[in-house]
Amino acid sequence: MSESASAGVGLGLPGFMAVTGSVALLAGAWAPLAHAQAGDGPATLSEVVVTAQRRAENLQQVPISISAFSSEQLQAQNMATSSDLEHITPNLIFAESGRDGQIFIRGVGSTRLSGAGADPSSATYVDGVYRSRGVSSLVELLDIERVEVLRGPQGTLYGRNSTGGAVRYVSQDPAPTFGGKAIAELGNYDQRKALAQLDVPLVGDQLLMRAVVLHDEHEGYTRNLQHPGETFGRKNLTAGRLTLKYKPSESFDLTLHGGKSRDNSDQTALKQFIDPKGPFGSAQIISDPRTVRADFGPREAPVDTGYFDMTANWDVGAVRLTSITGFVSVDTGPFSGDLDNTEIAGVTDGDPRNHVLGIEDGGHSLTQEFNVASRGDGPFQWVAGTFFLKDDNKTLRQGLYIPLIPVLAANHRTVNAYETTHNYAVFGNGSYQLTDKIRFTAGARYSYEKKEIERAQYVNLTLANGPQFDQKSWNSFTPKFVLDYTINDAAMTYISYSKGFKSGAFNASNFDPAVNPENIKAYEVGAKTQWLDRRVTLDVAAFKYHYTDLQVQSLDPNNIGTEIVRNAAGADLEGAELEATWLAAPRLLVNASTAWLNAQYTDFPTLAGNLRGNELPNAPKWSGNFGLQYTIALGGAGDIKLNGNSFASAQRFLSEYNNPITDRQGFFYLLDARATWTSPQERWNVAFYGKNLTDRVVFSRTITQAALLRNGYLAYIEPPRTFGVDVTVRF
Repeated sequence: MSESASAGVGLGLPGFMAVTGSVALLAGAWAPLAHAQAGDGPATLSEVVVTAQRRAENLQQVPISISAFSSEQLQAQNMATSSDLEHITPNLIFAESGRDGQIFIRGVGSTRLSGAGADPSSATYVDGVYRSRGVSSLVELLDIERVEVLRGPQGTLYGRNSTGGAVRYVSQDPAPTFGGKAIAELGNYDQRKALAQLDVPLVGDQLLMRAVVLHDEHEGYTRNLQHPGETFGRKNLTAGRLTLKYKPSESFDLTLHGGKSRDNSDQTALKQFIDPKGPFGSAQIISDPRTVRADFGPREAPVDTGYFDMTANWDVGAVRLTSITGFVSVDTGPFSGDLDNTEIAGVTDGDPRNHVLGIEDGGHSLTQEFNVASRGDGPFQWVAGTFFLKDDNKTLRQGLYIPLIPVLAANHRTVNAYETTHNYAVFGNGSYQLTDKIRFTAGARYSYEKKEIERAQYVNLTLANGPQFDQKSWNSFTPKFVLDYTINDAAMTYISYSKGFKSGAFNASNFDPAVNPENIKAYEVGAKTQWLDRRVTLDVAAFKYHYTDLQVQSLDPNNIGTEIVRNAAGADLEGAELEATWLAAPRLLVNASTAWLNAQYTDFPTLAGNLRGNELPNAPKWSGNFGLQYTIALGGAGDIKLNGNSFASAQRFLSEYNNPITDRQGFFYLLDARATWTSPQERWNVAFYGKNLTDRVVFSRTITQAALLRNGYLAYIEPPRTFGVDVTVRF
């Protein structure tokens, strides 16, 4: 352990909270001084409204670590998909593995933990509806009003599997007048994207409709020398959504969303870094990380998604009644393609000789929430509710073939799994204004969850074992307590304690019993301040977590095609974050954030030894971003906005083993830029953009498997430099 790491761990909880509490209080105490020194200014930062606590509130008055981004901010900073959010959000990593998204918030996340019987560690919500599958966390930022990233356990209001936090996507409501827009985009790698959006008032301002369709495609970022002209990592997505909003009176509204998408994209491109002494040692070694010689490909992985949700709000006297109903269906696969990405017939998804399908995942979920919340501005604000989930999933591993090793090719073993989850919860949260400056908040959630799984083993596609049935249930009580202090109308501080729970999991690749639930205890202090007549916003937070029974999934190093799911005994995490926005001049906006994180296993016995002291995956010590936006006024010719954003990260390990060769992504930085011309009436926009302008190679995940790769490894690589132009017309 390094000297700096030892100092951080040795500080202890009381000392850590005392130091960070002092920092938070100092930040709040300085805010009035800075405000008083400022002169009158012509412009201030706009108020940001969020609904993280199930009611509309000013972000600066919510005692939670939240990053919130409007659609305009996302577009200006080239944020096209959910995975881009890590470049503007402190302590957030969006790793993409194959077709799964893996969210890590403050170091809390799950590598490879997917498939029937397993769940992510951070929750994804779209229009209030929980998305249970990892693939559902990969969201196109299509017609989004705002995104809210909640850091820290959200066990009270968002409950299920939110030990890391929650990411909330809120879509645009239909407009009360007829109109719409069309966007066309062209870029390198044959990027072609088109979006059309239409608002239609069907019955005055009482029944409104909004329709959106999208098509997005590009060629792959990785060349295949074995088949000239073939690329891996292609995108081909078509999606559509319809929104209806019915508001017959001021006291009632009903919103319906329905959508469908077909994503014929490839899996994220893989690159094998070959060990010359391993089984693939005779394959051609290619130094370019974006060039392979694969005998079978590309790695096709279609995803079909459909969803429907309905939200009703009814104001009755002093309370608001809300019902949120959601249905989501996701089918992924069958996969097909070369897994080793060499010219050697090694490992494939599916059997190209016999046209056998590859791995499939999928399922559907039904959720229902009822809640009742207080209305008005009284000293006591509260919300209480119930939640239900039924989640059916399957993982069919019938397609992994290993012709490289004859004994495995002749005895092809797979496991198919079907799993059903039932979750029931009740929750409540209340805030009471003790004085005009002090507010106390308490909340709790009780959850009961039951999982049932059926698994069967096949040898050469013939049933050999099972089907075997297993089930397990768990319950949890997750409280939260917050005390916040308002220094003045420009500064507040808070301190909180919360508990998070993630239900137990089954391994879909073998017959192992269920692993234990994860539990996390979190302590946090923070301050939210505004300076210089609200031209500067500065928010700070510091936290310490005690994390037990972490669920860790990895490939069995000695048994090809088999995965291991186990509990790590525990981990301690501590860190701090700073977010700042500065309106430096009427036309110059500066934003920046930085994060420090120390996340280590306290005890983790494995066959390879105890991993005590190893860093958790995707938990860099330092990361941060810096962005600028400058507006050039052109008089009667409109204006031009120039945006630049940079992101930097210290090294991160990509697995629990912390191997410096196969599991490490070193320090890297990314640069993005965008220049947008807007016509005087804002009818037209023309923008030129570039992402990853320095063309950095960044690994999002690596795969090691000693029996097959020896000391080599496979790496998922994030996109290279991309650039293009998009044109928007509004009507």
